[in-house]
Amino acid sequence: MRNERLLTGYRAVKGVGRMNKREIDELEPYLEKRNGFTWLPQSNTDYYQSEIDHINLKLAENKRDLMNISDYLFWSIGNFFLFFVFGIVCIILSVRVREHKRTKDYETTLKISQRTLVMNIFTSVLGISFLVTMLALLINKSSTHF
Repeated sequence: MRNERLLTGYRAVKGVGRMNKREIDELEPYLEKRNGFTWLPQSNTDYYQSEIDHINLKLAENKRDLMNISDYLFWSIGNFFLFFVFGIVCIILSVRVREHKRTKDYETTLKISQRTLVMNIFTSVLGISFLVTMLALLINKSSTHF
């Protein structure tokens, strides 16, 4: 025989998971039962509207995060002086990041910013190793003449 006042939920330990019949009756119009204990919000309720508001809030947070995405322009200019060929590519990528920031395209801006970061790291490492190698060769050549 079923108790109409209390229904057992997930756990029956010290009242955890129990709901009054009245509470279930209050929630029933807002929930849609699917396959046993899984309850989903119906699309025509206030809860569904609050989910849409929550998604819109997340999108608004992404727009705020858009301004925090770095374009690495100063680093790219430094790489231009360090290693000319790849420095130009870094500057072009940095300018593309700024352009996509203006169009407020979060995903593309983030992707190009990450590419710019990788290209700047690669150019810095390559430029510094090229500079060190050239200085080592110059020192080696000058020391052999003495």
